[in-house]
Amino acid sequence: MKFHITILFTLSFISFGCFSTAQIPDAIEINEVKYRLNTNPLEQYLTEIKWEISEIATISSANWRGYVASWKVEAGNLLLTDMTIGVASKTEEHRYDQVSILNSIFPNKNKIFANWYSGALIVPYGEMTNYVHMGYGSSYEKYIVLQINQGVVIEHLDISAVEFETYKRIKFQTFKETEKFQEELKNLMGGEYNWSEDEAIDFMNSFYAEYYLSL
Repeated sequence: MKFHITILFTLSFISFGCFSTAQIPDAIEINEVKYRLNTNPLEQYLTEIKWEISEIATISSANWRGYVASWKVEAGNLLLTDMTIGVASKTEEHRYDQVSILNSIFPNKNKIFANWYSGALIVPYGEMTNYVHMGYGSSYEKYIVLQINQGVVIEHLDISAVEFETYKRIKFQTFKETEKFQEELKNLMGGEYNWSEDEAIDFMNSFYAEYYLSL
């Protein structure tokens, strides 16, 4: 996982205040049930191909990445089934239509095996227990955590919110003991951000979850 590049990409939007708004999530279908997905597994691929958001796409503070992807777990594989952008309607003022651009990214394919992605997918479900107006910060009753290795599901956890927080805490402690943690902590406490140690750690606990949950 191109961890540092992805985090810097995220931070560039936070600097401008965009990520301070709750984000529209990707969607994922698991066992024929549709969920919201609090992870963006397409980011790594788009970074690798140097994809640029179309000029006709509508960007808002609620969708800093400029697209919404749809996913499906099928036969133990993570599949990308669609990618859409918001486009201003030509017939109705203040209306935006979702237009698929999947074929422009992956020509002549309907389902794409996400073999570029390794990491943890976070899938909240049930009642929202706490709303946070930033990123994917809101809390829910239950969580599915999928560990993915090159597009293949290697672990499927279905746990309560309490179990999820315990799971995160253990994984984050593992992360804190790595050189990568110290490197990223130093980056956040210096340079243009100049955060305190507590601010940097709180941020990493929330926004680096995709990385450290995969450890």
